[in-house]
Amino acid sequence: MVDINYADGTPVPNPNIKDKRSHPNLSYHIDAKEKKHLDNVIERTTKYDSDYFELIDGTEGSGKSIKAMQQGKYVDPTLDLSRICFTADEFKQAVIKAKPLPKGATHPQCVIYDEAVTGLSAGDSIARIGKILKSLMMQMRQKNLFVIVVIPSIFELNKYTVLSRCRSFFHIYEAKGGKKGHFIGFNRKDTRLLYLKGKKTHSYTIRSRFRGKFFNIYVVPEQEYRKKKEEALEVLNETDGKSGDSRLGYERKIYLVWVFDLLNKLIKLENPDKPLIKVTEPAFCELLSRHGIEMKRVTFATHKANVRKVGKTLKVEGLVV
Repeated sequence: MVDINYADGTPVPNPNIKDKRSHPNLSYHIDAKEKKHLDNVIERTTKYDSDYFELIDGTEGSGKSIKAMQQGKYVDPTLDLSRICFTADEFKQAVIKAKPLPKGATHPQCVIYDEAVTGLSAGDSIARIGKILKSLMMQMRQKNLFVIVVIPSIFELNKYTVLSRCRSFFHIYEAKGGKKGHFIGFNRKDTRLLYLKGKKTHSYTIRSRFRGKFFNIYVVPEQEYRKKKEEALEVLNETDGKSGDSRLGYERKIYLVWVFDLLNKLIKLENPDKPLIKVTEPAFCELLSRHGIEMKRVTFATHKANVRKVGKTLKVEGLVV
């Protein structure tokens, strides 16, 4: 078991204490070779003024998201849900908001993009990852970030992402009998060979002695993580890849939520002495449903997060006085 500590040596609290038997501080198993690899990531980013980009793939339910979070938390003890991203926009904002590495820092910041949750093969998301990485490459380097991208299959990615950016790759798999929690790791050279030789048949033909196990331990509050994941999936279902008519429908819902907030502000201005007069979210969703627009309450908060962007756009267009 490896104890996770902040830079000053203070233990990181266990975010998922279930009963009296739970350890108060965060600790979990990390194989010796994997620990050496992660220590190298820390050294490379903090001492040699570099960023580090890693890929993790695996079948659905294999535990690849858990492995990504465990590695990220070891390298960056401050990692939280704000830097565990499920959408391209969220990932981009997390990289932009990440702070430059202070002089003398002992740990880099980690940002995780879990594309596997929302389905990498949907729409144009394969090409989108490459474009995002190219656009953010300078910031990732300047801030010495440790970036992990979790995907269903490495073979679905374009050449730039794998051959030019990836420094290491972990394949998560189930052992015989369906036993989860197994991984095989590849360095940069072997990752390139694996991709080039196995892309046609999607086979992991390159052998590696870098193998190990891990256990199902969350390094962030599990219930909050699951809630955020559920909201990301709900948005995906509504946008359907954000292309064509579905994209227009998605943007229309953001505008409608903006109208919802504006309506309540106007009611408050017109009736300052009657604060109880308000349009509620359930009533608003019911009204939209009557007109053939389905909006689930679980995605309401997600749409609200985009209202500021829409508001700025409306002001630019002269639609808001």
